[in-house]
Amino acid sequence: MSLGERIGQYRRSLGVSQEELGARLGVSRQAVSKWETNAATPDMTNLIALAKEFGVSVAELTETPEQPKEEKPSRENLRLFLFPILIVLLTLVLFSAGSILWSNFQPDTSPSAAPPPKDAVSTGMAVPSPVPATDFALIWTGSNGDEEFLELGTQEDFFPFGTSLELTAPEEVLDTDFGSMTAHRADCGAVFIEYSCIEDTPEPEGATRKWENIDALSTIVPGYATPRGITSGSSEADLLAAYGDELVYCLKEEGYTLVPHDCFYAWSAFADGYSTIFFFVERGNVSGIRMERMYDLGDYYTPDNSDNIYRFPMKNGEPDFSLREEPEQEEVSDTRRVYIAFNQLVTNNNLTTEERYAYRRDIFTLLPDTDWTEFGQMGTAEYPSDSIFALMDWLQRQDTYTESEIFWIQAGSVAKGIDGAYAESYDGLLSRVFFYDPVSFIRNLTHDLDSEEDWRFHSVLGAAFDGVWYPQELAAARETLNTTLSSGMFTPEESGWCRLMLLYLEAAERDGFGGLPHSPSELP
Repeated sequence: MSLGERIGQYRRSLGVSQEELGARLGVSRQAVSKWETNAATPDMTNLIALAKEFGVSVAELTETPEQPKEEKPSRENLRLFLFPILIVLLTLVLFSAGSILWSNFQPDTSPSAAPPPKDAVSTGMAVPSPVPATDFALIWTGSNGDEEFLELGTQEDFFPFGTSLELTAPEEVLDTDFGSMTAHRADCGAVFIEYSCIEDTPEPEGATRKWENIDALSTIVPGYATPRGITSGSSEADLLAAYGDELVYCLKEEGYTLVPHDCFYAWSAFADGYSTIFFFVERGNVSGIRMERMYDLGDYYTPDNSDNIYRFPMKNGEPDFSLREEPEQEEVSDTRRVYIAFNQLVTNNNLTTEERYAYRRDIFTLLPDTDWTEFGQMGTAEYPSDSIFALMDWLQRQDTYTESEIFWIQAGSVAKGIDGAYAESYDGLLSRVFFYDPVSFIRNLTHDLDSEEDWRFHSVLGAAFDGVWYPQELAAARETLNTTLSSGMFTPEESGWCRLMLLYLEAAERDGFGGLPHSPSELP
């Protein structure tokens, strides 16, 4: 058993999560996960802390017990021990020499001995270990020091298929459209296995036949290599040298992927049906490997089927963009753009910093033009309100807001479809950004924006209406505005909006907005 497996075993016996153990040791959950998958090794300080948490010694944790010190024999004991051995050895030498001399003087009267049968000759060669029959396999050194591998296709054994792999999370079992087959997802830490279990319907007087197929293998851990020696951490140059122009270069995938990447390469071959290996590459190194049976997709990722839009053939070790085509651009509404940006930010773990910034900018700047009723109809949510409240909740949970983002939230207070419960939820968003930066909130009210409704008045009213539920934040915001107003840091126009905001905050505490002015020009 490896050190990582022992750490995981001790942690599970304590009944604590990776996050909780990390908190006790002062490290992150990711660090504990890397220890348990042997992607990293804890230093001596952490080993001592781990042993203390588990109630064992460092030697027990690492399985390196101290060796007892050997006693050095005294000179007298050594002499008494060696003298009889020397006498025996001298006797054997004299006896052997006499036998050789005697045999040389005797005539050779015996017949020649026949050679032993061929089958009886011992070659001294070890029985070869099994090796993968195809390129669609992962090979690694098991916990017992022996080489192990898993290969796509039908297995001779059941999970874990003759390897030392162990589940690190409960196995997920899914029913399929085929009553005799179940789909399984097994997280073994360093390797994620997707396999199917098939059971033949027994015929009359026939025995039931049951077997399992591995449909996909994934890993992001170094040391789990393809038969051509490529593993997570291998350089892009090594990958190209191993697979050459048989690879297909693919643009970065959107949505969920195995691991963050800049691009990925696909290598396909026919082995009892088409299978494909995906090599995800980030910053010039392989960051993850996934291989799977393609079934319906068949030869989709072969060089001959490159679409020259997202998938490109290789030529002399480089992607061939000579026939590149631009994808067709469909007309997208502003509401649809907000939905796409929101969906990318909450589901895509492979966005760059620039992409996250661009999607966030789209959401905020398009709030005034968003049709919330249309937004609720998008996606797969059972009820339209689920999508709407999900976006509003996301907007409220941001850690920071720029002055520009606060402005677009204020301007979006009169967007189409905000009424009823949605209006109350949006009021909560307005009070959130008002408390975050009261001064920017006031200054934004002096900006011009072409709108059929008075977004300024609605943003003041909404922030005050919801803000009354948070007396501490309300008191702090009022103090900030009064201080800024008295210090003369507001322009005359900003001062007018500040006084109107303070008036509405007082009215909110009295639970009455009747008869209040809608703009600073109406103030006495």
